[in-house]
Amino acid sequence: MTTTDISMQKFLEKLKNQINELEQQISLSDQQFYQEHYFDEHLFYTSKIETNNQFYLDKIKQTYRALNDAALSYKHSQIEFLSEKLIDQITALTRELATRHLRKRTTEHIIHETLAEKHSRHLDYLRRLQEMKYEFELSTESIDHTKIATLDNRISRCEQAIKKIELDIENCTLD
Repeated sequence: MTTTDISMQKFLEKLKNQINELEQQISLSDQQFYQEHYFDEHLFYTSKIETNNQFYLDKIKQTYRALNDAALSYKHSQIEFLSEKLIDQITALTRELATRHLRKRTTEHIIHETLAEKHSRHLDYLRRLQEMKYEFELSTESIDHTKIATLDNRISRCEQAIKKIELDIENCTLD
């Protein structure tokens, strides 16, 4: 075994441990129900609203298996892509589990919110995404074009959602 193989093995073990921790957290957590997409659709390869955290954990395990297969066949570009994807997936689900108690209080409100409130909330999302992009572009480290492209995609989808809400508001005022 080369040092690269040993490093990859340690990396895969660390990721497997994080996945196991997530699995324990999910089994102990209250189930959260979403009225709209909570995660980036492309992150977990789904276009429907999933309300079960186990679904996201299964997607993480699927990505982990694909990464393992890529590591065994030494497909370096695939290893890099799947590593980033898996880390992003684990980070997203970990963040969701860590902050779910904050959203419990607001979930009931979101169900009954008006279009104007939804519009305002999405404008706030857009502002935060644009701030994140600005911070990435100004960082002293080398610019990560992948993260900026991901943020650009999220900004674009957020802008589309805002336009849809604005059309809904306009249609309501015409009625």
